[in-house]
Amino acid sequence: MKRKMLAGLISFVVICSLILGVVPIQADNPPAESLEDGSCFAIAVGREASADGSVFFAHNEDCGGVLVNRQEVIPRIYHEPGEVIVMEDTGTVIPQVVGETWATLRSWGADPPSPRNCDHYLNEWGVGIGSNGQGSKEEKPYDLTQGGLRFWARRLVAQRATTAREGVQIIGEMVETYGYAHSGRVYTIIDPNEVWLCAVVAGRHWVAQRVPDDEVAAYSNRYPIREVDLDDTDHFMACPDLIEYAIAKGWYDPESGEPFDFGKAYGSPSRQNSRSNLLRQWEGLRRVSGVSYPLDDLPFSVKPNRKFTLEDIRYVMTSHYEGTEYDQTLDGDPHHDQSERPICTGSNQNCIIIQGRGWLPPVVGSIYWRTQGRPCEGVFVPWYSGVLEVPEQYYVGEPSVYNAPLEERYYDPNSAYWVFNRMNTLVDLDYLNRAEVVRDVWDHMEAKAYARQDNIEKTALTLYDIDEQRARKFLTNYTENLALKAFRTARKFVDHWQE
Repeated sequence: MKRKMLAGLISFVVICSLILGVVPIQADNPPAESLEDGSCFAIAVGREASADGSVFFAHNEDCGGVLVNRQEVIPRIYHEPGEVIVMEDTGTVIPQVVGETWATLRSWGADPPSPRNCDHYLNEWGVGIGSNGQGSKEEKPYDLTQGGLRFWARRLVAQRATTAREGVQIIGEMVETYGYAHSGRVYTIIDPNEVWLCAVVAGRHWVAQRVPDDEVAAYSNRYPIREVDLDDTDHFMACPDLIEYAIAKGWYDPESGEPFDFGKAYGSPSRQNSRSNLLRQWEGLRRVSGVSYPLDDLPFSVKPNRKFTLEDIRYVMTSHYEGTEYDQTLDGDPHHDQSERPICTGSNQNCIIIQGRGWLPPVVGSIYWRTQGRPCEGVFVPWYSGVLEVPEQYYVGEPSVYNAPLEERYYDPNSAYWVFNRMNTLVDLDYLNRAEVVRDVWDHMEAKAYARQDNIEKTALTLYDIDEQRARKFLTNYTENLALKAFRTARKFVDHWQE
């Protein structure tokens, strides 16, 4: 009965929206501030800062432009001696490992023929990785061997790492050997027990910091790592000459009496002091801790004012500065024509939350929660690291002219990317009314999934003890059903609002 009442209410609101809220179809999401760097946002949660001991990494992908996001499962692959990797974006050729590379769940975006830095991975060991573009003080020409390393860094971690620490070491070794071929980047690497931020700089320099177990880090497109204690090997790793190089370049003066601050020393002032970058980091930390930190003194991580859950993470990732002087919802659509760029913005391609639970086998314990499109208008589907395949609807999709009028733009009703993209556009035409409608539906769907999760995982663990493959098939079917339900529901919204 409740379900029928909800469906009736939704239909009524949709019809009212069609009658009262019809407006001309407009262009979709604007491109990000920079197609090279995007304007992504992320948070990382230590296991003692979460409600159940989980480790989390959440990321709003803001790559912008003509970019179709797809998902796929890459199986283990055996590599013979002598195999090499040819990096598409830089042309660098490196040896492939001999033996197997790990099975991986991948969310990727490509703007052919060049790959873009918008991939997320979760491998069979529960090692996940994503990144935020940064800007450093290094100037071209960068110190590189061959063409250096860029796009392939995250894929190498997914293929080769069994822990987050090992993933950091892989990136560090590659940067020192080949050099990094872009101004800068922060990779977030998670496993079932801990999460690291690895900051790389154009050329041969890098540093990594582990998020304290009882804290949460929030960061945008400015280097968040500040004071570095290289004697604390439990929380820091770096290239051998990190501080000496900064001194030689005149970026740090040890005689000043100030501690070495990595972000201040290596970060581009324009990126470190960007109002957009500062405000988004400020807002993330505020939503985590309840404290309004000074914009000129934002910490790497903070203690949360409650134990974090998936709902708390959504609260951070969907921010439009509600409840602050920067609130972008007061005039209607918060995703376009903003006075301040919010965390959840028009060029968000997707939002992912990777969850690691060290007390469970990764097949069951590591989950890649993902919403296609903007997180405030989307639904999180749990993709377990043990899934065997992804529904075709989440793999297909062709690029289109991004800011063409909607009626002139390519649309594929069988592609999850395009269906959610179209739904986002239609919601934003009457955001204050339509966002509430879709949010009610998605909240109901997510609540049911959360309520079932414990029993689903108990069944999967029972099967896992008997036969891992049976457990993986069970989780694949479960995830596929949720994903297809989300896809069909989004298409219904599109059909209603396009009539």
